[in-house]
Amino acid sequence: MRKLISVGMATLASMLLILIMVFTSIGFVINDDTFVNNEFTKLAISSKMGISNSDLVTSFNRLVDYMEGDASDINVTVTVNGEQKQMFDYPQEEEHMADVQKIYTSIASYRDVGVLVMLILFLFAAVVNFRKAPQYLAQGYLSGSFVFLLIFGFLGTWAALDFTNFWTFFHEMLFWNDLWLFDGTQSRMINMLPEQIFADIIAQIGLYAGIVIVVLIALSILALVLSSDGYKRRKAVAIARKKARDNATSARKKARDDARKAAEEEKRLAEKRARIAAHKAKKQAAAEAAAQETEQERLREEKRAKKRAAAEAAAAQEQQQKAPQSAPREARPARAEQAQSPQKQVPRPAQSERPAGKPAKKKNVHDDTGFLDD
Repeated sequence: MRKLISVGMATLASMLLILIMVFTSIGFVINDDTFVNNEFTKLAISSKMGISNSDLVTSFNRLVDYMEGDASDINVTVTVNGEQKQMFDYPQEEEHMADVQKIYTSIASYRDVGVLVMLILFLFAAVVNFRKAPQYLAQGYLSGSFVFLLIFGFLGTWAALDFTNFWTFFHEMLFWNDLWLFDGTQSRMINMLPEQIFADIIAQIGLYAGIVIVVLIALSILALVLSSDGYKRRKAVAIARKKARDNATSARKKARDDARKAAEEEKRLAEKRARIAAHKAKKQAAAEAAAQETEQERLREEKRAKKRAAAEAAAAQEQQQKAPQSAPREARPARAEQAQSPQKQVPRPAQSERPAGKPAKKKNVHDDTGFLDD
């Protein structure tokens, strides 16, 4: 039930929207001076009436201003075959334009009200089922546009096949009098605005409105596709796959980063171990060099000590060899006396106990006889 209400409201709002676009397109076309000037040039109205294109455009704009309520009358002075004249001097012309003004201003008022009603309908259609509002609004617009496409298709075909009949029917439906029937020999308005100009104006209005309608149809179809359950499932699957790919990519990237960091850490530790080993090797080499130097110094010291000992021994031996020769002759009787009286003997120091290179000192020996020997 909610779906039916929402779609129905959206359909009515869409039909109002299309009518508003058509009426707005009328204003765009009739106020386009370039389009109007091209029409006068294409149909050679200037040469037929003896009025310049600029005066024709000025006269047309005066009619539009009057129709929209921006001018109080349709009076405008133009140059006709070199003479200044009132463009619309046929009394029936102003009477007919007064009827056109009433219809046009009434439709403009209805359009303003229609905009408000359209917004309320669209809002109500969305509030009825807000979660599926895009889908229901799109369905409503497609329904309303389909109805108007059928109507516009019929009217367009009719106008293309027999525009005179279509235009006559149009006037008979809108006007309750025959003031729109002009005498071509007296009215400049009917000569300035032949049926072909109105046919081109209607075609241009249809083009402007048709472009907007088709664009909205395309957007509605897109909204239906995007809001369909199948699309949502496909989108969910696509999102899941993308997420899985992203996770796999992130995992591979993390693994590469971890491996790179581990390799860098291993390299750093290896470099540190190499530095430590090099430092230890350097210290060990220095210690070994110091120990070798100490050992060599010890060996040199031992060698020097051996040399000193050998020198001392040689000096001592030489001293021993020299000692007997330098002893005084007077000492010999004393030794004889000592030999005779062995009770008291003064021991002599050994030759080896003398310092090397020094002569033995003479000692005074006191014996029992009272003599001193040098």
